[in-house]
Amino acid sequence: MRHNKKLENTMEAQVIKKLLILGTINTAAFMFSQDTVHDTISARNKIIDEVVITGNSNPKSSIKTSTSISTLKQADIINSAPRTTAEIFRTIPGIRSESSGGEGNSNITVRGVPVSAGGSRYLLIQEDGLPVMQFGDIAFGTQDQFTRFDSFVSRVEALRGGSASVFASNSPAGIINFITKTGEKKGGSITQQVGLNYNNFRTDIDYGTPLGKDFYIGVGGFYRGGDGPRKTGYTSNNGGQFRLSLLKKFEKGSIRVYGKYLDDRTAAYMPMPIAVSGSDANPDYSSLSNYNILTGALQSSHFKNDLTFGGNGQILKSDIRDGMHSVSKTVGLEFNYDLGAGWKLDAKARYVANDGQFLAPFPAAVGSKSEILESVAGYGSAVYAGTSTAVDNDRKYMKTVLFNTKLNNLNNFFSDLNISKKWNKVKLNAGVYNSRQNINLSWNWNTYLMEVSDNNARLVDIISNTGTKITDNGLLHYGVPDWGGVNRNYDTKYSVIAPHAQVEINPIANLTFDLGVRYDFGNVSGSFSGTKNTTRIIDVNQNGIIETPELSVAVVDGTVPVDYKYTIFGYSFGANYALNSHHAVFARVSQGGSASADRILFAGYNYTNNDDPALDAVKVNKLNQIEAGYKVRGANYFLNTTFFYAKTIEANYEATTQLRTENKYQSWGIEFDGFYKINKYFDIKAGLTYTHAEIKNAIDPAIIGNMPRRTPKLMYSFNPNVNIEKLSFGFFAVGSTKAFTQDSNKLIMPGYIIINPYISYRLLHNLTLNVNANNVFNALAITEAEEGSLQGTNGIVRARTLPGRTIGASVKFDF
Repeated sequence: MRHNKKLENTMEAQVIKKLLILGTINTAAFMFSQDTVHDTISARNKIIDEVVITGNSNPKSSIKTSTSISTLKQADIINSAPRTTAEIFRTIPGIRSESSGGEGNSNITVRGVPVSAGGSRYLLIQEDGLPVMQFGDIAFGTQDQFTRFDSFVSRVEALRGGSASVFASNSPAGIINFITKTGEKKGGSITQQVGLNYNNFRTDIDYGTPLGKDFYIGVGGFYRGGDGPRKTGYTSNNGGQFRLSLLKKFEKGSIRVYGKYLDDRTAAYMPMPIAVSGSDANPDYSSLSNYNILTGALQSSHFKNDLTFGGNGQILKSDIRDGMHSVSKTVGLEFNYDLGAGWKLDAKARYVANDGQFLAPFPAAVGSKSEILESVAGYGSAVYAGTSTAVDNDRKYMKTVLFNTKLNNLNNFFSDLNISKKWNKVKLNAGVYNSRQNINLSWNWNTYLMEVSDNNARLVDIISNTGTKITDNGLLHYGVPDWGGVNRNYDTKYSVIAPHAQVEINPIANLTFDLGVRYDFGNVSGSFSGTKNTTRIIDVNQNGIIETPELSVAVVDGTVPVDYKYTIFGYSFGANYALNSHHAVFARVSQGGSASADRILFAGYNYTNNDDPALDAVKVNKLNQIEAGYKVRGANYFLNTTFFYAKTIEANYEATTQLRTENKYQSWGIEFDGFYKINKYFDIKAGLTYTHAEIKNAIDPAIIGNMPRRTPKLMYSFNPNVNIEKLSFGFFAVGSTKAFTQDSNKLIMPGYIIINPYISYRLLHNLTLNVNANNVFNALAITEAEEGSLQGTNGIVRARTLPGRTIGASVKFDF
């Protein structure tokens, strides 16, 4: 949008000026320190640094790497009061985690790289160095749906930037790695959590012990039940996870076998109705009279069951209370061996069987009785479903699409075989990565009518003037004719073989060069169906009577074969110069990509012609990055400053808008990540990321030059912490400046800051009490909205917000 462009440019110039001043201060501090800091580190002058393994072929201290990486320890994660896995990532500098969808279906990206589709297209979540899913943006099967943090996780490492291009497939912007315990550290813990102002009851357990000489076992996991942070009208969170690790060490290496079983049901939160007044540039968001946007949910105790005609021709009965039902059965193997003469072998492999279901109400349209109910063809009157009570004329109503997607088969297999050699000044690593990912989904969606209410909303039936029911217990359509019909089947397989190599050279003592290359050879096969949008007369409820919705039942018809190949060449070249033991400068140039999976199906390409330039243009989403920065370490502080530039070329197809996009993006900015221990009682962590992003090219010329949707100029977090003997307290603050809801750059989402305070007290040497709060001040934090402008709306938009205040307590017993 071009309004107030001069003012925006002036404000941006002021922000850049302040950031440059801060960068100059960093440089001045570095120059001054050359005369005051020596390379010799005494016990009194010990630097703060950590050994990192993610995104590095050779584990090393972070100041010796030309990468940007953060480590989150278990205590930090617990204190930040995450209610979902994706909320853990909000405190990591440079990572934008839109964690408003519940325990899954979150949108995650890095440093101005766009979120043009759901999930995390350019960032992968790993567990112990292998991906959770091969693609981070599978519709209704995102990787965070199958990832849970529990007390068996020892730490989380988050790599941002281009080096990820050569260490994993489909993750050119970053890697978040959950590193689990092995049982080597004897002992364990039991943690009992309970919600104080919301219904939540969860137990975590972990234990490790040696079973014999150099043989260790670790077990852990969690189980929980409750409503979650929003009122759904029923127990919406119900399930848990179990982990097992067996480790055997021998003289020249080790072997580890591990497993995981996840069976968890949680509520999925879609955009919700919210009132908006004012203008696009200065909107005023507020809750509707019967719907609190901070605590409400579209789920309802009156909306528990769904009946539809399944993708395979069967009658599918679903319990909507299952929500996001994620089932994952995992077995993995790790092996390393010292071959002698500097040669080492390292191998990892994992097989995972994933399935489940995704059920969530989505408001296709929201408005008054006349706008929603009376617009139904044949309308005569309206009653609440199952009653003869006429609906309230003054209430708001929704045409609701129930996203009912069966996750039939999301199984995957990953292996990564590496061999490395160390010489005097050279370290070489070469390997082969192999993967298989199934995407077998069935979209079985229906359309309903219901009232807008955060207190068990009622379904609505429409009756014609002749007394015929047009709906069946709120069901308006079997399918979604308003969107052209979206009942679909996906049955595709994605295989990748990726040879890769990394070499590290130390020509002189303090200088390190690293070069990595990766070549992905991908093959896609299978089919998808549902392109003809066919309807038939079917007695879906099998009562022997054809009701009005059964006169036009959407069926999956029209099959398209898929058989194509793709390649991704990635490289990353970095240099790190340690000026002394406390200071280093680094730079990196990288290229990578992320293959398009289900997101480009149904978009009308020829999926069996490898020579088709139209298909070739959308097979791979490309990302080029440049980074340069400065790192400083001291006895009680560290600061990482990184300048970054990214260029993205991508394609997408969005189900709810039926729009195909092929866009080019550009972004640049600066990232700060720091820690300062003022004294033995007080310390503070902080992160800040400034991003300037722009759409450089698009199918729609009107959006060229605009800011990509939902991209704020500034993201920040800080965590002051106080430790006084047995007492620890502080808070996490996570904030963002304003952003546009859509690429049209009209309607603004206001900036926000979320405050999460905590207090912890060690009652005994092995017994700790913790109380924490998430969004304690009930800040309205909008993360996305369907509408791009208030123009043409009725004063209601559909948006996802972070939940309101939740307060929890936990007791941890260590043994």
